[in-house]
Amino acid sequence: MWWDEEKKQWSGHDIPDYARNMPPDKPENLARGKGVEALGGARPFILHPDGVGWLFVSTGLKDGPLPTHYEALESVLANPLYKENVNPAVDKKERPDNPYAHSPGDPRFPYILTTYRLTEHHTAGGMSRTLSHLAELQPELFTEVSPELADEAGLEHGGWATISTARTSIEVRVLVTRRMRPLWIDGRRIHQVGLPYHWGYKGKAKGDVVNDLIPISEEPNVRIMETKALLCGIRPGRRVAFPFPVSDGEVSRTQQR
Repeated sequence: MWWDEEKKQWSGHDIPDYARNMPPDKPENLARGKGVEALGGARPFILHPDGVGWLFVSTGLKDGPLPTHYEALESVLANPLYKENVNPAVDKKERPDNPYAHSPGDPRFPYILTTYRLTEHHTAGGMSRTLSHLAELQPELFTEVSPELADEAGLEHGGWATISTARTSIEVRVLVTRRMRPLWIDGRRIHQVGLPYHWGYKGKAKGDVVNDLIPISEEPNVRIMETKALLCGIRPGRRVAFPFPVSDGEVSRTQQR
């Protein structure tokens, strides 16, 4: 971004987050101005009360003030920076009906599971599953896996697979795609398993509930549980019924079938 003196506006390859015609040399007027007029032309970070970028959060964060790296609650890797593998401020909710996988690394669950939304789904499952045109576009729960993981786990494109975490197991259709690439980390090839949300036992397009796989915990600031990175196992075939939650032995026997 740069200030175009001839056009009297900001120009460049991005869009300014504040007034396009606010020159960078406009003085601040914190005492009498309002909004961007108070901040002036050199304080464009409008989401902060003082209009400047912050290297750290001075107040409010329960795990601040500086951002740092922690591994997910369930991870295949050890934290390369700190002895604390997981954010120590996380409010863990582990209990018999919500067990966690061993971390870092759990031989029962060697893969990274990540969840996401689909373009064809409208905001949430309650709407998506009950609208005929959306149900037709996405008729069945599926998982995305790489060709390499499909070969390793014996998965067939269009076939069935069972995905297990420490909480329970669900059954899905298999989509083998180059879109879900393996990760190479510290000389190890680590596979990802992708699962979209929004199926359930009611509606026009039914499927197992992905949320059942996810560990319940609370991030220390906004109290949101960790859904984007956890551990799972995957095997070909439909789900074998077993009690909830999954014990070590039950998962091992299920994966061997």
